[in-house]
Amino acid sequence: MVSVPKTNPIPQLSIVVPVFGDSAAFEATLVSVLENQPSCSEVIVAHDGSYDDPFDLADEVRLVESQASTFGSLVGSASHQARGRFVHVLGGGLLATEGWTDSAVHLFDHFDTAAVSPLIQSRGTGELIAAGWKNRLGRLMEPSLSVPKEDQYSSRTVGAYLPASFWRRDVLRSLQDSFDGDDLLETSLVYHYLLRKAGWRTELAAGSRLQSDSGFLPWDQSGVRRGMRLAALRDHFIGASKLQSLISAGIACARTIIQPSLMGDSFGQLLSPFVSQVEDSIHEDSVLSCDQQGMIVTLSRSGSSSIRRAA
Repeated sequence: MVSVPKTNPIPQLSIVVPVFGDSAAFEATLVSVLENQPSCSEVIVAHDGSYDDPFDLADEVRLVESQASTFGSLVGSASHQARGRFVHVLGGGLLATEGWTDSAVHLFDHFDTAAVSPLIQSRGTGELIAAGWKNRLGRLMEPSLSVPKEDQYSSRTVGAYLPASFWRRDVLRSLQDSFDGDDLLETSLVYHYLLRKAGWRTELAAGSRLQSDSGFLPWDQSGVRRGMRLAALRDHFIGASKLQSLISAGIACARTIIQPSLMGDSFGQLLSPFVSQVEDSIHEDSVLSCDQQGMIVTLSRSGSSSIRRAA
């Protein structure tokens, strides 16, 4: 009898868990993924060379080493090694739940969807922490708390936080060298605008739910620098003049009278026109456009031809 070696089927989804920040949070996230791992998926642990696999998980996960230790670099290195058509990024402290990937992957049936944002809920109370993000006066990248009905997969366009996001693999790969910064919020904002400029959209998967032991997003801390940097990056993409930026920031500051918690972010926006060389950190040419990915491909099958968009 001839022995045929077992081979792993090509996965549809690659789940990337970067070793970044709190090691206990990373381990909790990885355990939750392995306990709820969907079929036709692979798990990738991205690290900077310091991770020595203390639990001997090499048979269950793929270890990918990056030359840099920033979150974006870890994700980028993993995306270039990923075998799945789609890539899910899951930062430490976020916990996977049963079936959490199904509705998110379903949204990629839309040819112009490049990224998908899941819901993030408090593990203890079930309270919604974020349903993607949106920009609003006084605070950019504010966690959205508006959730569509469960059966509305293609609900609306939102922003995705990089540590909690699903991607078309080739689009994510093309974004790796598009921004020189290492801040998670700044990277998420730049990726969002680059996607929009390239003709892509980001959607919210109402049926995809992650949990967090805390009632807030660990990477989202309000403050002057946050408001200043995010506003400068936004203004670069929308082409706002210094006067327009100052007027917008002035209105935002006025709102702190009724919302004092926004004071740091709003004051930071006042300083955004004086942030220099933002454009030097952004490299738009590397980003895959929707037209490039969505080219019409004619396939012949059984003598007949069908036309579809490339995945």
